[in-house]
Amino acid sequence: MKAPSEELTAAYGAALVELGKHNDRVIVLDADIADSCRTEEFRKAFPERSFDLGVAEQSLPTVGAGLALCGKIPFCNTFAVFAATRGLDMIRQSVCYNRANVKIVAHAAGQSMGYTGPSHHTLEDIAALRALPYMTILSPCDGVEVRAMLPVMAGLDGPVYLRLTRATVPTIHAGDYRFKVGQTERLADGQDLTLFATGDLVHMAMAARDALGREGIAARVVDVPCLKPLADEEIIKHGEDTGAAITIEDHSIFGGLGSIVSETYAAALCKPVVRIGIPDIFTESDEYQKLRAKAGISVEAITGAARQLLAKIRRRTTMT
Repeated sequence: MKAPSEELTAAYGAALVELGKHNDRVIVLDADIADSCRTEEFRKAFPERSFDLGVAEQSLPTVGAGLALCGKIPFCNTFAVFAATRGLDMIRQSVCYNRANVKIVAHAAGQSMGYTGPSHHTLEDIAALRALPYMTILSPCDGVEVRAMLPVMAGLDGPVYLRLTRATVPTIHAGDYRFKVGQTERLADGQDLTLFATGDLVHMAMAARDALGREGIAARVVDVPCLKPLADEEIIKHGEDTGAAITIEDHSIFGGLGSIVSETYAAALCKPVVRIGIPDIFTESDEYQKLRAKAGISVEAITGAARQLLAKIRRRTTMT
């Protein structure tokens, strides 16, 4: 039976309303795009706890920090490109410097804005925010993970960045899934290599695993829903008994999941890593699926990289 699919943003909107029912400290801030961010239902349910700041995305972190320092739990919603770039100075100065309890919810991340083009694609947000002290970075792969994350976010005292793409994705996790900050989730086992994936590309990693299995290659698939904090042990425990790793993300290959895994592998495992993501380019205007394919993010790219990587390892083994 095929797993049901769900839009990540829709799952977030529904989960936010449920969170608001159980926690009256939750405040929702928007920047004139409540419909796109699916926060209009929260506004209908709790109008006294919902504020639209207009087209002033850079003000979201500052207003959020003020509310947080007064004991509230603000969820600041805008498109990822504005949250992570236009608002970066304010996130650094107002939120992280004060260790303020602000939740930045970055919608339509990666290339998921499609035809809106490179001005609205977000390829550098993880890289930029990883460097900020106290920041937690989350990237859910399905609606179940979104719903599991929100109560944890609200209970975490400090800055959190939730990265959501606009994708509709198959449900991967069971309904009783429990999310824990700093941990990874092994979705499938295998001994030849490990596929580390985050966000809406986890389902692509699972599809690539199935394709590799038909070729006799056993790939382990690891969901990385928390990109920071992420202890080295969480990477090592999956990678130490496989020959190599491939990372898969809708983000630049610089500074994101690929860099996180590569840093750990270089320091602790001395095993090869191939990074699949956006190369050092600006993107184009096109459908989301076509943009990913143009950037080399596809099941075929993953399986091809796996074959080449394992062949290289076998050659090295034969030479020694």
